[in-house]
Amino acid sequence: MGQVVCGKHELGPGQMISGQVGPIPVVVIRANDGTLHAMVAKCLHQGGPLDKGKLYEHMSPSEGVGEYVPADNGYEILKCPWHGFEYDIRTGCVIADPSRRLQQFTVLEEGDDIVVELTPPTPSPAAAAS
Repeated sequence: MGQVVCGKHELGPGQMISGQVGPIPVVVIRANDGTLHAMVAKCLHQGGPLDKGKLYEHMSPSEGVGEYVPADNGYEILKCPWHGFEYDIRTGCVIADPSRRLQQFTVLEEGDDIVVELTPPTPSPAAAAS
């Protein structure tokens, strides 16, 4: 059983919206490619509100000093507004330390609604590799 967070027309590509699933604050993101992602809306660093953060394309250094170009991996980043912690929206992993990750939730479209379901915690990348 899931919780309706919003109507699907309320969340376009490259946008995010906050919601609540039971007692848990969540942020739901529709990536630029249209895929949906949901995760707990509190930064692992000091609990900053990720639903107030910025969503942007992952960039890589270019040939010039201080120049960046879109990375080949094509994923998007959610940046915490408090201290700049960055998360891969596909996995919830911290960009600087992929062994740390946010709790993610199953999110899907049901009719005209976007629904988030409570799911068991996702294993950390280190635990998944062992």
